[in-house]
Amino acid sequence: MTFFLMEAETLVNAFTVNLIRRCKKNDGDAYNQLLSQHEEYLYRICYNYTRSKEEALDMMQEVYIKIFRGIHTFDENRPLLPWLKKITINTLINQGRKNRVEQTFLDPDSYLADKTNIEEEVICRDTGKVINKLIAELPESYRLALTLRHLEEMSYDQIASAIDQPVGTVKSNVYRARNMLREKMQNCELLEV
Repeated sequence: MTFFLMEAETLVNAFTVNLIRRCKKNDGDAYNQLLSQHEEYLYRICYNYTRSKEEALDMMQEVYIKIFRGIHTFDENRPLLPWLKKITINTLINQGRKNRVEQTFLDPDSYLADKTNIEEEVICRDTGKVINKLIAELPESYRLALTLRHLEEMSYDQIASAIDQPVGTVKSNVYRARNMLREKMQNCELLEV
């Protein structure tokens, strides 16, 4: 069974390398195939950062342009997904610096109480909005580290690699982000001391 899995993985890698080589020759079909393989994953990263479908799609266009421009320098002996993730995260960081996009962390609609209790639903929705606002107020480096750690469920090592920071800095940023968020929530009386 292990042999067949290794063979399948080898075929997938060979197919991806072939696509990359075709992309380097400006083959539009290969480029579209390559992007369609990773489109859902890249969209999820963009959406989790922007929390807006429209902004996520706009960001994906920026990411696609950067991938198109950079594919010629991509080392085929390296895994593709970390390279795509790094481009996506750097694009989000740079765009966030430009626009100071209001970043949200929790989707209030996903934390709603039972629909039969309107009062609880309103409280949950309002609480989610407040938490989104508090997270958006965090410094960008803290917000990004917290988002990647908890929404993307990336390890500290993966985050450090993706944003070119030491693991200790990433851990510190996540820790500080949690503490700042906890303090802000206590100030808004969302958490009891």
